[in-house]
Amino acid sequence: MVSSNPLYPAFFRLDRLQLLVVGAGQVGEEKLRFILKSSPNARVTVVAPWMGDELRAALDAYDRGAASFGAGALDVSQVQRTMEPGAAGVWHTSSGGRVVWYDREFREEDVRQADLIVAATDIRAVNRAVHSAAKAHRRLCNIADTPELCDFYLGSIVTRGPLKVAISTNGQSPTFAKRFRQWLEAELPELETIDLIDNLRIFRDRLTGNFQTKVRELNTLTGSLLASGQPGRTCPPGGCLLAAAAAPASPPERMDTTAKDTLPNE
Repeated sequence: MVSSNPLYPAFFRLDRLQLLVVGAGQVGEEKLRFILKSSPNARVTVVAPWMGDELRAALDAYDRGAASFGAGALDVSQVQRTMEPGAAGVWHTSSGGRVVWYDREFREEDVRQADLIVAATDIRAVNRAVHSAAKAHRRLCNIADTPELCDFYLGSIVTRGPLKVAISTNGQSPTFAKRFRQWLEAELPELETIDLIDNLRIFRDRLTGNFQTKVRELNTLTGSLLASGQPGRTCPPGGCLLAAAAAPASPPERMDTTAKDTLPNE
């Protein structure tokens, strides 16, 4: 029987949502590093009776970057801490993100101010208590190493400027997701991919005519991006992408009109 993946992918605006992370040890560090790497503008509350040295060092590095980026020698975390009663630590990122840590045990009422919740401890009883509280208050949650209790997964992510690709195997093979991410990162070189997307945006903004005409032009221009999948065609990492970006568009009459391009957003 062929298995399927029924997950529906979505991209959260973590600058508009409040994320609660319970746990600040090794598991919490892994989760927070992943979250802040992908969404450095996230607003995160951490609840944990202690914080590991590795996570603290990582957050300190973010905070130093925020201070040097926007406030010179000002200690941003010290200024903000006065606005967070009871907080043991407050850190900022240069993208406007913020992490606030409360050094205590988890309480059920912690979930009330959160939109998304991540239980990131290695203590099963604590993780299940977080899950029970999240469900009681109808909050979405991710429970570390317990897929059956997760409402969402933190999958592998490839980011290239405005392009973001999320990868999931529905929990069946995180190793494959990792390797596929590495392959995409090699096939989509940073600067060239950003330039390509910027140029496509400029091209789209300059198109005239009705909706169908614009769709035909965009499909024609982008059709060659799939060249690396053609039989007998091999490219070095990024080679097919770069060749497609430089190649002239095919005549419109040869275009495949089965693909759809929703112009307002991709």
